[in-house]
Order: sequence, then structure tokens, then C-alpha cells
Amino acid sequence: MKIFKLWLKLLLIFFLFFINKIILSKPINSNDKHITILYICNLNGNFHFDEDGRKGLATIAEIKRRELEKNYSEKGGVLLLSQGLLFNETGEDFPFSILKTALFDSVFLSEKELAYMEKNPNLVKIDLPILANRDTYLDIETEKIFVIEGIKVRVNNFTLSKIPHDKKELPNLNLVFPENGKDLDPGLINSPFPIIYFLPKEKTSSFAYKDNVYTAECPETGDKLGRLKLTYRNGDLIRQYQDFIFLNSKENNSSWIKPHKETMKELQKN
Repeated sequence: MKIFKLWLKLLLIFFLFFINKIILSKPINSNDKHITILYICNLNGNFHFDEDGRKGLATIAEIKRRELEKNYSEKGGVLLLSQGLLFNETGEDFPFSILKTALFDSVFLSEKELAYMEKNPNLVKIDLPILANRDTYLDIETEKIFVIEGIKVRVNNFTLSKIPHDKKELPNLNLVFPENGKDLDPGLINSPFPIIYFLPKEKTSSFAYKDNVYTAECPETGDKLGRLKLTYRNGDLIRQYQDFIFLNSKENNSSWIKPHKETMKELQKN
């Protein structure tokens, strides 16, 4: 009898532990919205494959296409973002139109690229997925809001300077690519909604103690693509996961990624 009672107590303890885990882990809900952010902090003119067939803009575009396909059956969407630095070291002209073909959603232009656009204003008419790091006489936005399944995602490279006063207009998430060379002051950041900063590895711990402030580590090399997997419930961010996707690698066991056909064709033209 004593053994039986002991077993009952143990079963009750395990049952309560199991229920507690379910409550705390915020299990999957059919109304959850799933948003994937693919990002590069420095394109640096690396658009073609290396000698081993790795890297390449066509590989990045194919990963975006696959993520879109994957998210089609779920409630959510995918964004592909970059901080720009499009020109390579040789200073060759960059075919800006390829940003649309390669499925980018927003690319921040560096000062050099913005100056190039100002000398070639007809490029703006192509309706490119670009953002400026400052105000310009060209019709180029400095921030953009994407609405994914009712979730408002704002992309910019400054901190809270243009938040509207009407709370109804506030985004559910702010993705910030800080301007190159400018350090952020954690003491000035106070946000009622989540902000994610894309930063070099050595700076990602700077904001660990700030409410609603998160960081995403920039890929250190050109053979990786950053990925954020975000889950929203009732407009609130409840879960996030960060990792890197290799742009084909002999050192990685994952399957080889075939290049995006349309991007390959456009690269071969130039």
C-alpha cells in the first residue's frame, strides 16, 4: 500500500511538471504568425561564385525562394535584407536591377552608392528595393514598413527618431542596420516594442540588459547568410531563433544549393 501511494505521488509530481512545461513553453498555436528574416550586413560586391562554386548572389536568392516556399503553408512571410556595400574593390559598375531579380526586400545604400544614384537618377525609376541612409533629393525612402499577416515590420538604420506619436501606428518590430562606423548608445534606447540590431559579433552583448532590445550577429564572412525565425502571437513576439545558412561549403554536411535561375541569367548578362 505504501509503495502504491508513493507511485501515485510520483505520478502527480511528473504530471504537474509536464503541465508546467507546456504552459511556460508557449506551445504552438494555429494563429501564430511566423516571420523569417534573411540578412547580410556587407555584400561587398560578392555576387559571383568563388572557384569552388560557393557564395554568390544566385545562392542567396535561391535560399530566399525556398524560404518563401516553406512559409507558404504557414501563416507568415520572409524578408531578405542587406546593408549594401554593393560595389566591389575594383570599382566596377553594379547592375542595380539585379536586386529585384535576386528577391531582395530592402538594401541600404552606402554613401558611395547613394552618390552614384544621384549621378544616375533614372535608376530610381526602376522601383528598386533600396533605402537611403540620409535624406536626398531623389525619391528614395529612409525607412520602410512591411506588413506580414498583420504584423508591421519597420526597417531602417536609425534609432527611434521617426516613431509616430499615435500608438496605433507603431510597428510590432523594428529592424535596425546601424550606420557604418556609428556606435549606438544603449542609454538612449527605450522602446515599447521589440528592436533587433544587426551588429558585429563583438558588439552583440552591449544591449543584453535592455528591455525589448535584441541583437542579431552579422555573418563575419561572405560564405554565410544570417537567419532570424520569429514567432508572433496576438501581435507580440513570443519566440525567436537565430542561425546561419552556409552558401554552399565543403566543410558543411548540408545538401548543395542550386543557384536561382533568373539571378544566374542576369549575372551572366553583366
